[in-house]
Amino acid sequence: MIKKIVYILCLVPFFVLGQKGIELDTVKQGKPYNTSRKSNFSGFLGKNEMVLFACDYLSVNRKKQELNLTRFDVNTLELLDERNLYTVIDEAYYNEPHEIFFQNNTVFLFSTLIDDNQEQRLIYVETFNEYGEKKGGRIIDSLNIDDEFEIRESQNKAGFILAAHNKFNNIFEQSIHLKYVNELGKIGWTTIVKSPVSLQNLKIVDFIFTDNSPVYILCDYGFDGLGQGGVREDNTDLLNNKYALWAYDPEISFLKEFDLRIKSRWINGVKLAINKKEQLILSGFINETRALTVNGVYSLIINPDLTVENSSYYKYKKSFFEKFVEPKKLDKVKELSDIQLRECIALEDNSFFVLGEHYYHYTDRNYDPRTNITTTTENYNFNSILVAYFDAQGNHMWTDRIPKFQHTINDYGYYSSFSTMQYKNELYLFFNDTERNNGKALNDYFNYDDLVFNRRFQITSVHINEAGIQSRKALVNTNNNFMLRAKPSLQVEAEHFYLLGEIGKSRRVFEVCPRD
Repeated sequence: MIKKIVYILCLVPFFVLGQKGIELDTVKQGKPYNTSRKSNFSGFLGKNEMVLFACDYLSVNRKKQELNLTRFDVNTLELLDERNLYTVIDEAYYNEPHEIFFQNNTVFLFSTLIDDNQEQRLIYVETFNEYGEKKGGRIIDSLNIDDEFEIRESQNKAGFILAAHNKFNNIFEQSIHLKYVNELGKIGWTTIVKSPVSLQNLKIVDFIFTDNSPVYILCDYGFDGLGQGGVREDNTDLLNNKYALWAYDPEISFLKEFDLRIKSRWINGVKLAINKKEQLILSGFINETRALTVNGVYSLIINPDLTVENSSYYKYKKSFFEKFVEPKKLDKVKELSDIQLRECIALEDNSFFVLGEHYYHYTDRNYDPRTNITTTTENYNFNSILVAYFDAQGNHMWTDRIPKFQHTINDYGYYSSFSTMQYKNELYLFFNDTERNNGKALNDYFNYDDLVFNRRFQITSVHINEAGIQSRKALVNTNNNFMLRAKPSLQVEAEHFYLLGEIGKSRRVFEVCPRD
């Protein structure tokens, strides 16, 4: 049964298994290329008619940094060239790259400039043309050393917004500084929005916007669960009224707050998305025990005029837990632990998916009395994927499990987790897996094989639509020896998705195109 969420609203005017659907076409593979060093691939930025853009970041120390703009031919996927965009902007400051974007055939690099005395920070934006040649640069803001800030680009790639606040501001009137930077890199409107209620703590969790929507800022208030001195006594507990949403309409200088609270339940994570109707979608997991666990999902849909279209939550039944827990343990499990909320993805028909991943990390320490040496091993586990589907009204329709087991040591999960591609009303997931899982039934939740230390891997593709999980198979032939870098392989446009494979210092780009 669908149940309703209770939301407390403060209004403040502010002035100043079914149909197969779409399948993937033949996957194109670029020519392998070598990197000069083991740099950190930061992801694909975008493309034009001729070139696909990506970047690599390498930081040795404050004095030695590189941010390479990497360009590929869009037809052959071969490496064209690399150009280091990092320069010392001002000798009186050291600068660190913060975010990089590609809009309007221009690369935007936002950096922080910090003086040697750690007393002042400047936000600087540089623009480069499609060849990596610098077009210009300017200071767009000045911040205190204790200010925290985030930069996001418009969902429809029409400019940027910088949001900043003071992390040690223990007064009861909290504020967020907002500044719009247009697609030419010039400052547009700027304002300060203040909380309509008394707050002692504030943290920006995320924010999202389009050029036609309000600016939606997800905030963490941290009201509850505080011990003496404002320190939480047990950081494994969730906070009942931890999250709030600030919605600011710059056209009329109006701020509206949504206090996200569900009676007798705790919200375990929030993700944001904007659908084709310019509605905001908030969704994530809930539980009833205040631990970092999952026993249901919720959703909230807000219209562009800041009215609530729908709010609901759904508590999982026994049939859900049967997919995740073996029968002999089923009676003892009421909630799932270690499920990390990853993404909320809006589809073309305004329905949406919420994705989570079973992730945990632990440390082994072994002491050898003969050598008096202690060995430390960091274990990373990125396991099964939880997929929840909601209709366009925000009602939960089904949740399923995609089994996987990725275990590595001392590598921060570099080749683990998954990447997603959305095309129309279809969703595709890509991750490193073992070939032995291809022939197993999609609902065979407990007999899948583990991928340990990335041995004998393949790149797997899973196809999902509104009817459920449709297929699980190898994305490329099984003799491929390039391991997927899943986390930075981001979708840069609607009909093309690019993945990066690595082996040592050698790389290869894969292009995935769906077909109707």
